[in-house]
Amino acid sequence: MTISYLHHTQGIRGYKYQKTERTKDTEIYYLHSKALRLPCLACQSRETSIVQTGKTRDIRGLCIGKKNGYARSNT
Repeated sequence: MTISYLHHTQGIRGYKYQKTERTKDTEIYYLHSKALRLPCLACQSRETSIVQTGKTRDIRGLCIGKKNGYARSNT
């Protein structure tokens, strides 16, 4: 599995791929953000920084065959 595969099949960009966990009907891709700075969503200012919260978020992705896809990111 490469990040190129996730980019082309799921449209995921700006993350580092860690691992894939597969079950009978689900694939979970574990990712980590590579960004150090992101623009503010409200004003688009680049004078922001990312705060590590330790929270995990799951993002529902497209199905691959008969399997559901999720991207799990630590923030």
